[in-house]
Order: sequence, then structure tokens, then C-alpha cells
Amino acid sequence: MSRNQLAALIDVNPQTIGALERGDHSPSLDLAFRVCEVFDLPVEAVFSRTEFAPMSKELYNR
Repeated sequence: MSRNQLAALIDVNPQTIGALERGDHSPSLDLAFRVCEVFDLPVEAVFSRTEFAPMSKELYNR
């Protein structure tokens, strides 16, 4: 999925997606829920006190 596609799905600017990816921006709770809904993930995947293990393999093998 491209930045533009994700941005359109969650109603944000594509630059916001880039900032989230780089860690330059922390998402609001509302934005975190929207991202998680798109990827069918728990909100803990976005908000956690401990570092989350990479999920690429699990996501791409669906």
C-alpha cells in the first residue's frame, strides 16, 4: 500500500504518513485507531510502552 493510498483511507495528508513512518510525528488516539482499522491490528501496535516487534512477515503472509 502506498502512502497516498493509506492517507486517503484514513483521511490525512500523505506527508503525515511520512512523518509517522520516520517517527517525526506521534499519532493522536483517533489517528491510531484509523490506522489500526485499515491493517486489522490492535491499537497496541501503534501505542505501546515497549518496542513492538516487526510484523512485516505476519502482515505480508495474509
